[in-house]
Amino acid sequence: MGPGKQQYRIAFFTVDWNYELVESTLHGLKRYVDDHENVYIYIFDCLGKDLDNAKDKSEYIIFDLPDLRKFDGVLVQGNQIVLKRVRDAIEQRIVEAGVPAVSIGAPMEGCSLIRFDNREAQRAIVNHVIRDHHAAKLVYLTGNSENGSPEARERMDGFMDACRENDIPKHDVQIIPGTWRTSDGADLADTWIREKRAMPDAFVCANDEMAIGLMNALKNRGVRIPQDVIVTGFDNLTSSELSSPRLSTVGGDNQAQNYQAMDMLISLIDGKDSRKELITDYHVVCSESCGCPETARPGTIRELYFQQTRFLKDFYNLQGQMAEDLFEANNLQDLVETVGKNRRIFGCQDIYLCFNDYYFDHFDKSEWPEEEKPFGEEMILAVRKNGHPGGNGSENYEFIRFRTEELLPKPLLTRERFMMFYPLHYNTYSIGYIALDGISDAAKMNLHESIFNFLEIAIENVRKKELLRQFNETLDELYVRDSLTGLYNRFGLKRFGQETFDWLMERDGGAQVLFTDMDDMKLVNDLYGHNAGDEALKASAWILSECCDPEDVIIRYGGDEFVIIARWDEKDLKKRILAAADEYNGSSGMPFQLGFSIGTCSAEASEGKTMDDCIKVADARMYEVKTERKAGR
Repeated sequence: MGPGKQQYRIAFFTVDWNYELVESTLHGLKRYVDDHENVYIYIFDCLGKDLDNAKDKSEYIIFDLPDLRKFDGVLVQGNQIVLKRVRDAIEQRIVEAGVPAVSIGAPMEGCSLIRFDNREAQRAIVNHVIRDHHAAKLVYLTGNSENGSPEARERMDGFMDACRENDIPKHDVQIIPGTWRTSDGADLADTWIREKRAMPDAFVCANDEMAIGLMNALKNRGVRIPQDVIVTGFDNLTSSELSSPRLSTVGGDNQAQNYQAMDMLISLIDGKDSRKELITDYHVVCSESCGCPETARPGTIRELYFQQTRFLKDFYNLQGQMAEDLFEANNLQDLVETVGKNRRIFGCQDIYLCFNDYYFDHFDKSEWPEEEKPFGEEMILAVRKNGHPGGNGSENYEFIRFRTEELLPKPLLTRERFMMFYPLHYNTYSIGYIALDGISDAAKMNLHESIFNFLEIAIENVRKKELLRQFNETLDELYVRDSLTGLYNRFGLKRFGQETFDWLMERDGGAQVLFTDMDDMKLVNDLYGHNAGDEALKASAWILSECCDPEDVIIRYGGDEFVIIARWDEKDLKKRILAAADEYNGSSGMPFQLGFSIGTCSAEASEGKTMDDCIKVADARMYEVKTERKAGR
């Protein structure tokens, strides 16, 4: 890129409602980025449907991620965002940001529009069915017209235009409402045959998905296509070319249309184009399902079939291995290493897992914000260290924090010119998001949804493992800790005291043990009560902790007895403890006086003494000190 050449940062919103159309759209945008080195496209995609349930809402939160004021332009695949509520929210943000924007397929406030002429395209294929194949009784299966997108209405209007132009009587035309789904076509076929209705001359479907569902169900019931009934679709998907019979349909070049949409947006940004609407070309595919000769290319079909068969075999092998690795992950470090190792299944070079700060910092959901935000103020990103694998063949990763509004740390965002962002969530709560630097081949067959599902379940599995580990650590800590003083108890002595004693013997060649007994503890309890006795014990524990080195281990050995495992060269430790007790007595204001009888035992490694040997000797010497003190009173 030449010096001073303007860079364009574009945000693109879409939904994987029709996976093949979105996949072709993405390839059109990727081609544009490859052809224009000063263009950066950041795609915000999700797997939301039109149900607007809790899971859908968890998907659509990815649209809340970007701050549109930080972009030069916005591209929206309006005809794919099927929920009007979501589309309206994007409209509002575009208008508030005042940023140039283009919508694909559906008019949106604040956006110029690029679209196929759905009405004219539908009219053209229906005219072909009526005029060339003499269809006179027609059933039309509509798209979903309840979501505010005009495509369903435009296509139905095109169907009605053709019926009127060809003088088809109203009683020979039937309209069946649909929702774009494959199941709509299958349900229509089952109902038609179950109710023993006479077959029309043609079923005209508002998209290929419904048409293919209809054809498959009819064929399963013994209905021949096109001999018994004609079926047509709309969109010209690859699946329509692979169907048997080859589906007659109509559509345009989605990759070309989205390339044009980017040209239109850049011109709007530069102030060179003020067009509000651009209509792109379509073409009619007349093929077997309407009675025309096959238009599919047999060589292409064989090639596509071979490619898909090989891809699926490879995909399921990769998915099986990744799933096995993911569910063996015990922590996030293991998990991100597994994802990095299996990046091939994502179809990209780099995968950026970004976790919400509250999710990363607190595995216990009770510690999350009461009103959980879709994304925290900060994200935690797993990145490869030095960009090369670790010594054991796995990736080396570290976790870094960055502001959520940045999307990714600036060095990464500057380097990556084509990034795709998908939400990560488990049920209804947000985990964060995943960013990919390429287009997964799995997207074309809706298989990347299963990848994300595996990943989300695995992350939740790690969260629960980590939470269980923390609970076990807490229980373990309670097991080895004295609840009153916070010092180790006898169980702690066996574990941490022994470990420290052995370590000091190995490192320093020796260690010492102090056995400490509080003086007149019974008198404190009798005169001032057990609450005062507890305070005396806590004060004693505090004094011992203040006097000891951080390496030392202090144990509440019994009721008012303490054992200290310390370096053998801390010769003045006993004196420090006694001096600290005197200082406490002079300033505490407590009614009791603290005093300690202390016995010590030092041992060199060469002597072969054990920790228990030293405790017994120190205990005996403490008893001697206490006896001498009582005799001197």
